Amino acid sequence: MSQQAPPETGVPAGEMNEFASSSRRGSSAASDRLKGFAGSAAVGSITWSIISCFSVILVTVALVCVILLPTLLFSGERPAGIRGYLDAITWGWLLINGVPPKLGSATITLIPWGLAIIPWVLLFRAGRAFSLRTDHGVRWRIIGGAIMVMIYVGAIIGAAHFTTSVNVSFGGGWALIVSVVMGTSAVTAGILRGANIPLGEAVPALAVFALKWGLGAALALIGVAAVVLALRLLINFGDAMDLFMGLNPGWSGILALLALTIGYMPVLLVWSAAYVVGAGFSIGPDVIVSPFIPVTAPTQLPPFPPLVAIPETAGALVWLLPLLVVVIGIFWGIGISKSLGKENALIRILLGFAVAFVAAAVFYGLAVISLGDLGDVRLVSLGPDPLLSASLLWILLSIGITPTAVLPAKTFMRKRQAKIVIVPDADPGEAHRDHE
Repeated sequence: MSQQAPPETGVPAGEMNEFASSSRRGSSAASDRLKGFAGSAAVGSITWSIISCFSVILVTVALVCVILLPTLLFSGERPAGIRGYLDAITWGWLLINGVPPKLGSATITLIPWGLAIIPWVLLFRAGRAFSLRTDHGVRWRIIGGAIMVMIYVGAIIGAAHFTTSVNVSFGGGWALIVSVVMGTSAVTAGILRGANIPLGEAVPALAVFALKWGLGAALALIGVAAVVLALRLLINFGDAMDLFMGLNPGWSGILALLALTIGYMPVLLVWSAAYVVGAGFSIGPDVIVSPFIPVTAPTQLPPFPPLVAIPETAGALVWLLPLLVVVIGIFWGIGISKSLGKENALIRILLGFAVAFVAAAVFYGLAVISLGDLGDVRLVSLGPDPLLSASLLWILLSIGITPTAVLPAKTFMRKRQAKIVIVPDADPGEAHRDHE
């Protein structure tokens, strides 16, 4: 007995079109949500912050490889295996970021922070580029900047932890302090620069004036110190070359020696500036180099050619070096008087003291980061006394600024007189009447 199959029931065309249309709408909505998420503030801020920070790390690592690899490959003592090369490159990367190493039980805290300027500038540019690409408001700039700082700090601490060996190690505390200070300052300055936030409008004009002129006075002192240091190196150039030939670094070691020279040159400039203001600097627990000490006690210095610029004797002519700081103060006082000619004398005097104080504060910070140890008992606390150096700078600048800033601006204005006098022609009618 056969049973007839039920007739086939087809789906109406209208329902099919409606189903296809709803499927397309669903996929389109999902695609729009995916595009919206990909283009959201969260993804954009996180992505660009990660890319910017890792680009800085890769560039600095490549720079260290360019400096160190020739020395590692062509020197007499090569690292053992790939791990040795990686450790050496990581040590160089930590040094270029300002992290002090520890050689055995001796911690070196006198860091060539002239090299640390390189990653700071790169972080600043990365923060500025990230801020320019992010237009989702202040909140996402803060979040992206925090991510950049955390990645940078994590990379520094991780490198310091995993490269610890018997001979060379890096303290986690120092790595944390240095990386947080460098990362936060550079990234924050870069983001503010890129965001074009008008911070100057919230600061009084006289305060901005004091900050700018105080920073300029500190830079002027560093310029004078650079001239003094260059003269010392020129006078002792022969000794520096003899020391360099005695080291016999070879062509591959020249890069490493050049990197150390660049790194320690700002430190030597600060030492020279402290010498100019009269505070001097120490190169050991009992050795002070000062323009007012005729003969410096002998001490054993590392075989580093730029150290030949350290003076061993001081004559009566060197006692006049602090007068150069007074001269800087005189010029700055004239500038204050001419720039603030509409202000009364008391305001100009107070601004002069403020300018000198800002310059002293800037130099105090430079002296702090230029003071440290080289791991030897005889070479501890190398550098100037920050408080003494800053105090002398403030006093000497004030001595030069005060008498010139109190004078009215017209005192320094030159009255120009006409050198050619043109006599107007007489009227012809008047000349004819006079003739008659």
